[in-house]
Amino acid sequence: MRALLCLVLSVALLCSLVFADHHGDHGKKGSSKGGHKKKDDHEPDHSKKGNHHHHHNHGHDHKDHHHSNETWACHKLAAGNLQFAFEIFRQVTADHPSENVVISPISISTALALLSLGARGNTHDQIIEGIGFNISEISEKEIHDGFHHLLDVLNNDESGLHLDTGNGLFISKAWKLLDKFLDDAKNLYASEGFTVDFQDNEGAKKQINSYIEKKTNGKLTDVLSSVDKEAALLLVNFIYFRGKWEVPFEEEYTSEGDFHVSDKVTVKVPFMSRTGRYQVAFLGDATVVNLPYKGNASALFILPKDGKIKEVEGHFQNTVKKYKKSNRKMVVGLQIPRFSISGSLELKDVLAKLGIVDLFSDSADLTGVTGAPNLKVSKAIHKAKISIDEKGTEAAATTVVEAIPMSLPPTITFNHPFILSVYDHASKTVLFFAKIANPEK
Repeated sequence: MRALLCLVLSVALLCSLVFADHHGDHGKKGSSKGGHKKKDDHEPDHSKKGNHHHHHNHGHDHKDHHHSNETWACHKLAAGNLQFAFEIFRQVTADHPSENVVISPISISTALALLSLGARGNTHDQIIEGIGFNISEISEKEIHDGFHHLLDVLNNDESGLHLDTGNGLFISKAWKLLDKFLDDAKNLYASEGFTVDFQDNEGAKKQINSYIEKKTNGKLTDVLSSVDKEAALLLVNFIYFRGKWEVPFEEEYTSEGDFHVSDKVTVKVPFMSRTGRYQVAFLGDATVVNLPYKGNASALFILPKDGKIKEVEGHFQNTVKKYKKSNRKMVVGLQIPRFSISGSLELKDVLAKLGIVDLFSDSADLTGVTGAPNLKVSKAIHKAKISIDEKGTEAAATTVVEAIPMSLPPTITFNHPFILSVYDHASKTVLFFAKIANPEK
């Protein structure tokens, strides 16, 4: 019988706190999240924030050079990571046509890339190609160096963003993992290692769930309902993101309205409202609006026309490309639901559709993990949560004034199922994708 490797492939949390920051974050994250960026044809370009790059003094030259090298390394992964993000989102939304969906593609691909350190033969190649990389065009060293630098960039604490990501390896006390795998996981993926007694089901579950809860600031709890007693290794990847809008909404303007889940179902939800200047594109099948965060991230809200959400989901990459070509800055009234949604996915079938098949079968070759041939993955779980609301510090110390035309600007109301993408410009990485089918659930 093969031993089991259980993957909590990723736990992900995004909280968009809609408030202004008045007492800190003055010019933080300059070197790694700012800097000069070459436009990438693969980049979603959530309204690049070039006008907001921070200036550096000579005292930061060495640090800037270090971060620019890191950014350059992780940019080698940008096209592959983006392709994987679009493809897995397309697959998941197709499998869940009328449900809320929230995933962190980069959390999933990071966990799989880490696991590939111990994979061999077809198992290895399927993982690498499945997460978007052509092994004839990019070396394994470049892939792992790229993820290493990507984690450094995303975890840079000099930021108006709060973003933490990392990996935890929970190793059965009955198994010994190869030193090389452990060393590479630690040095390249900043993995923490823990010994666990999987025979003590409740104790192991509590230990791992406590780790996840701590790493996501208490927002994701009880991710695991059980653990397999025969497990040799459980890998956890986590990502926690909290962003502050560059220009906040005012809570006093939030009011209840109708959200049309379908032709037959309407729910009452709170809508945040604001009139301001945003990057907007009116496309044939969707309206797209970019909302920048403080720092170098932004959220792209995509509102398909009635009845067009399946078409937009199926050709989402084309929608983003069209937005890049035709967006312009204009004054609009925005009405966006305040919501908090979460989802838990078993990714085995989804990954199989992307060509990652052997990993879950008796053909799995993970001899680089333990040195033994009898190891396969039993399950791959992805849990994510996304919240957009007005919680946070009081906005009394900052006043934002925008000139708007005398004529009434157009209003864009996200009152039926829509899509959300959160993008980090410095690393050219999609952090989250979500489909909000019903913000009340």
